[in-house]
Amino acid sequence: MSSKYEWGILGYITFGRLWNAIKILTSYQISRVLKRPIVWGGPWSFSIEPTNHCNLKCPECPSGLGALTRPLGILRPEQFETYAKSIKKHAFYVQLFFQGEPFVNKFMPELIRIAHKNNLYVAISTNGILLDDDRIDAILQDPPDKLIFSIDGLDEETYQNYRIGGTFSEAFSGLERLMKKKRAMKLTRPFVEFQFIVMKQNEHQLDAVFALGKQHGVNKVTLKTMQVYSKESADHFLPTDEKFRRYLVDANGLRIKGTFRNECFALWRTSVITWDGKVVPCCFDKDAHFVLGSMNSNSFREIWTSKPYQDFRQSLLDDRSQHEMCRNCTEGVKINVV
Repeated sequence: MSSKYEWGILGYITFGRLWNAIKILTSYQISRVLKRPIVWGGPWSFSIEPTNHCNLKCPECPSGLGALTRPLGILRPEQFETYAKSIKKHAFYVQLFFQGEPFVNKFMPELIRIAHKNNLYVAISTNGILLDDDRIDAILQDPPDKLIFSIDGLDEETYQNYRIGGTFSEAFSGLERLMKKKRAMKLTRPFVEFQFIVMKQNEHQLDAVFALGKQHGVNKVTLKTMQVYSKESADHFLPTDEKFRRYLVDANGLRIKGTFRNECFALWRTSVITWDGKVVPCCFDKDAHFVLGSMNSNSFREIWTSKPYQDFRQSLLDDRSQHEMCRNCTEGVKINVV
């Protein structure tokens, strides 16, 4: 494997963005002590959703299951241009994914170009199935900075145990095609991460994951713990090796490992914008239950410092456990084992 470090991100950190990060870090630490939200500066990272449509039906994913109650749609380039311009002064890192499969959105190459035009680092997470030659050729004209391939099984049986509606051959062919073209074009981007969610059904393949990643020249292999929503799912999916579990499971149910504190750095360092412009607090608000504002009617700065945002921050400083999504949240917990 080539370098496993994302050195390319350093090229996006300007003095203004660095100073903003210092202000955010400082105001968060003061907020922790005073137990009231003080926010200086803006978030340095965003998740901006290209679409909440998905081509798979993964059993623990609300998007794939069709369980989202919010409207389905795609982000259009003119919308994203507005968002990018409004955040570029303080932000440098954009994840072009939230719910859904990003490459369902046919405008992805243009969205990447818009982000780069605004000097924003672009990371995309994909299941790889839609990455045919035409799509790969299109995105490699201006490659994303990072491309994460989520492939959670190395044969059809283990892959289709979770990635329902897809096949291992389709998914891995997307990765192979991209790596082949990247080498042929002598490109340094994208930084390619092979992500593997560890489950009971695939934990016997971990050594082979690293061997396969090395064989195909990916930059990094990541083993990730799995999110579940019930004891039944935990019993079915969670691996036997405790190291690869983010939960403690007993007769009463499941709970996140680690110390649960009434604080959350995510509410200072990052924010999420859905495909239709809703601003929600974090990536665990998958169905947009806590809409803090809309980019269609306000600037991000107005939303970021608004009473709804501050009230939500205060609620976490008072009692984070009052929100169901926060009780299944990994903020402050290590979820990538390798």
